[in-house]
This record gives sequence, C-alpha cells and structure tokens, in this order.
Amino acid sequence: MPAFRILIIESDQQESAELQQLIQQWEYKSTAESISPASTLCAPNVDAALKSFDPFPPNLVIFGPVAARETPSESVRQLRQSMGLEPVPILAVQEVQENPAEPLYLADCDDILTKPYSRSLVELKLVAIRRFGEFSRSLMAQRDRLRRHHADFLQEQANAREIFGNLGNESCLDDTPAIRYHLSPRAVLNGDLLAATYSPDGKLVLMLGDFAGHGLAAAVGAVPLTSIFYSMIPRGFSFGRVAREINRKLHDILPRQMFCCLAIMEFDPRRQHLRIMNAGMPSPCLQRGDGSLLMIESRHLPLGVLPSDHVDSAIVNVRISSGDRLFLWSDGIHEARNGRGEHFGEARLLSLLQSEWPDGEQVFERILLAVNAHAAEQHDDLSLVELDLTDPGLLRGGSLPQEVAGGRKGTPIGDWSIRFRLCHAELRQADPLPQLLSVVMQMPGAARFQEDLAIALGELFRNALEHGVLELDSSIKGMDDGFVRYYDLMAERRSQLDSGWVSISLSCLEGEAGGSLSLVVEDSGKGFSGVRDTGSVYSGRGLELLRTVCSELHYSAGSSRVEAIIRWQAEPDAKSEGATQAEYNAIQNPSVPV
Repeated sequence: MPAFRILIIESDQQESAELQQLIQQWEYKSTAESISPASTLCAPNVDAALKSFDPFPPNLVIFGPVAARETPSESVRQLRQSMGLEPVPILAVQEVQENPAEPLYLADCDDILTKPYSRSLVELKLVAIRRFGEFSRSLMAQRDRLRRHHADFLQEQANAREIFGNLGNESCLDDTPAIRYHLSPRAVLNGDLLAATYSPDGKLVLMLGDFAGHGLAAAVGAVPLTSIFYSMIPRGFSFGRVAREINRKLHDILPRQMFCCLAIMEFDPRRQHLRIMNAGMPSPCLQRGDGSLLMIESRHLPLGVLPSDHVDSAIVNVRISSGDRLFLWSDGIHEARNGRGEHFGEARLLSLLQSEWPDGEQVFERILLAVNAHAAEQHDDLSLVELDLTDPGLLRGGSLPQEVAGGRKGTPIGDWSIRFRLCHAELRQADPLPQLLSVVMQMPGAARFQEDLAIALGELFRNALEHGVLELDSSIKGMDDGFVRYYDLMAERRSQLDSGWVSISLSCLEGEAGGSLSLVVEDSGKGFSGVRDTGSVYSGRGLELLRTVCSELHYSAGSSRVEAIIRWQAEPDAKSEGATQAEYNAIQNPSVPV
C-alpha cells in the first residue's frame, strides 16, 4: 500500500514539530490488516508547499495554527487549484480560544483540528480522511476505465458504421431522383436497412428491412443480408430466390429472439410491372395516379423466424399506371409518440397521402415534417422511401458483377459459339438464368453487350418456358386478378413438370466492319400462333421489348424457334481526332421491323 503523504504548512518550527510528532505516532490499519505509517513533510509557507508538490504530492494538507491565521484565502485557493483533479482535503489547526468565524476555516478548509490536540480525535480524523482518499482514488480509477471503454466503444461503433456504409457501395439509391429516402437511426447504428440495385436485365430490386432491436445488435444482421442481396441480384437471381436465401441464412445465424421484417420489390420499368413481397413490415402503399391508395399487406412471417418459407405465395403482382408512386416505411413512422404517449398512427400517414397538395413532390417532406412535429423524442429507427414508378430515371440497364463480367469490354470478341439444352428436371428449378448468364459472360468480349444480351436471353427463355413448355396464356394478365392467377398457375405447372425442354444457342462472328451475336431459343411447345393478340401490353410474348434491344428478330407461326441478332459496328481508333469516349464504347442496335 502506498504511503499516506501529509504536507504540514507552518512557519513556527515548534508547532510543526509537535504536529509531525503526533502524526508519526499514528499507524493506519487497512481493511486487509496491513499497517502503513504516514509520511510527512513540513513547509514554512504556501509558496514552499507549491514547490514541493512534484517530489511530494500530498494526500492531505494541514495548516498549523500560525499559518492558519496568517495565510490569505487567495493563497489557499491557489494551493487547491494546483492539486489537480484528485481531491486533497485541507485541515486547519484552531486554538480553542480563537473565534470560530475565521474566513479561512469556513470558506477554504474542509475541516479543523483543535488545540490542545486530542490524540484519539486526530487519529479518528486521519483514518476517515485516508479512507475517503482511497475511495476517491478508486472512483477516479473507475472513471478513467469507463472513459477508455467509452472511447473504445465509440471507435468500434465508428468502424462498424463505416463497414455498414461500405456494404451499400453497390447501391443505386442515389443514382436517380425517382428514389427518395430518409433513414434516421435511434442510435449510432441503424436497425433499419435499405438496399437497391439493378438486375442484369434492367429490373430495379429494392428492399427495406427492420431488424428486431436497436443499435449494434440489430445492425449486425445487415452484413449477411446485404451480402446476399448485392451478390445475387446482379447475377440475375429473382428476388424470390434472394428472399428464400435471406430467410435461410438469417435463421441459421441469428439468435432465436432476433428476426428481420422485410419488404422487397422488383420493378420492371419497361413492362411497368411491379412484384412485391411483404414479410412483417408495415403495409407499403401504392399511391395511384388518380389518388387512390393500394395497401400491400404482409403475407409472410418475418424472415429468420422459421427455416421454411412461402415466398412464392406471398408475392403480389401489380400493374403500374402513369403517375403511380410507391411508399415504404418502417414502424418507426406510425409508432412515433408524442408527450402524451399517442402514436402518430397509420391513419394520419394515409391522410397525408390522400391529401391534395399544391405540389405533389412535397408529400415526402410533409410526412417527415408531420412525424417530427408529432414525436416528442425518437423511440425507434425511422425510415421512409418514395419511388416514382413512372419516372424515366428508373429505366436504366443493369450490369453483371466485375468478377462475372470479367472486365473485358475492350478486348476482341472473336468468333465463338455455345449451346445449352435444359430438360424438364432443370426447368423445375427456380433460376437457371443466373448460371446461364455467368457462363455466357465468360466468353471473350461478352461484357460489351451484357445488358442487351441479359434482356434478350431472359425474355426469350421466359417466353419459351412459360408459353412454350408450360403453355400459359399471357391474356390472363389482362384480367383484374390476372397477375395472381398467372403466376399461381405457372408455379403449379412448373412444380408438376415431367417433360419438355428449352434449347439455347449463341454464336458470335466479328469482322473488320463489326460483328453480330446470334441468339436462338427453341422449346418443345406448339410454337407461335398465327394470330397474336395485341390488345394488352402484357401479351405478345415480349416481342416488342426484344425489338428495342435487338437488331433483328426472326420467328414464324407454327414454330417455337426464335432468333434474335445483336449487331455492332467496329470500334473507332481511340486516338483518332474527334473520337470521344462515348463513341469509342458505342454499340448500335437499330430497330429492324420483323
């Protein structure tokens, strides 16, 4: 145990010697039964005491009777300020016959010793002061440890926040004004998650999730979720397959008390077709161009609760019209409470969405202002997303990941061919397209036309499977509940498939003037009918969409064989005068009537 250091300030040597002798007779016995005497040092005045602080930092300061009378209050305050943060008690010796109202005793000292001295009283005060000092030092040590732990915790949170922020580097949320979002975490880290990216064929896939809890414990679930999302969607996996993989992964790794409510949507801006699944989130709201509201209620348990899933039956298909907007939010919006404990509520939120504002673009801001005005304080993570589904900014191409595309946009394409044949066993699987695209993109120069190829291959394969092998009629989609009936029927027939095939052939030729890629898809179905219904934008086997990305398109009635040709011109010399980077990378696909 360190010695207990007592600094005696007294100009009268006889008085200081008497005090020093009294203190040296005292031995302190700690709670551990160890005996430790006190160490003393005498100084004639405050200036000398200040100079002794470095070699002899005191635990207690005692003013002798003469120094107590002669030392001004300013010197005592200076002495106390020089002691630092650790509290050091100051005692003053007072003659019994002196006036107890001396300013030094009342204003600047912590206690007094009366003279003539009582040894038992002096020892009692010294023991109490020493225990107080040990307790104070213990508190300060704990304070310092807490400060270090808090600093480490803040640094860990900052690192975690940066990591979670980097998980969204592949996001397209900030690429277009058609997507507006607001994320407000209750703590440093957000338990709500927002992610968006494009599939290779240009479909926008967006998800809004809400993990149970707040802070780091809730945010840690974002790591596997975003990893699955940003690795599978750009490879062409359907969002239903992605949702199933997320549910499996979260169930395997999360504690049983944790789960994730999730709303995930896939929007095809070319077909104006929306597919959305709600698994435990507040009902997303589709605000129609005419002002009506369509609420998309939850049809699935939160992900991670059960190992099994019913994703296919939980997906809602919606036809999008001009002026439609989709709003998604977490429960932090309608569960925001005011000082009386009243929730903001879904009714207030829907009332704002149904109101007619002078500028429709301000609905998003008005919702946030109303929530902030209602809430006394933020009790939960708060998220709000708005998508203008008819904004042309959503119409853009996707791209395969760098490791799949190979980064060969500047390499020669050359001559090559490849052929696949999928029988009924492979066609029963959910997503054969990602594997096909991954293989095709490894061919030399295929990354140069990956967007057009992804759209053409996906469209022709789905047409061959749905209308050729499964014999589905697109006119079903034109009915009021057509989308639900169509996809339910497709899932039923696909699960029972015991025959049929789809053949896919690609051949590439390149010359000095340019090149062409021929994509031939054939199936075991009955082939094209002689008359094609054009009364619905959802009929016609996607041929109108194919004409926008292909240079030529060949098919004939009674045959299931379709050939799509993508042509491009030779790249100009990058060093030629006036050649821009855009021209250098251009791929021209003129529309050619069939």
